[in-house]
Amino acid sequence: MIFSYREDGYETSDKDKELIEKKLVKLEKFDNRLNQADEDAVKIHVNLFRGKKHNSPNFGLRVQLTFTGNSLRAEASGETIANAVDEVERKLRMQIEKLKS
Repeated sequence: MIFSYREDGYETSDKDKELIEKKLVKLEKFDNRLNQADEDAVKIHVNLFRGKKHNSPNFGLRVQLTFTGNSLRAEASGETIANAVDEVERKLRMQIEKLKS
């Protein structure tokens, strides 16, 4: 999987990137196309941003997962990055399950 990051009003630390990658790599187990594809064929674009209101304490996360002719997107926000990542991971997992059926 290839990860790319875009930051809007938020600077991503290595710890944040590690958390995001750790959670999203788990998606491989839900579809064989994700773990059988060439490592360069699965791309994850991550956009991190602060909440919509100025100086909002909320973090936002938009993720686009592209693999073998499919493109899935999810967006979530939360009080912490971990909460937002968990929600995005859940939404992407549901979309992958729909593709399989």
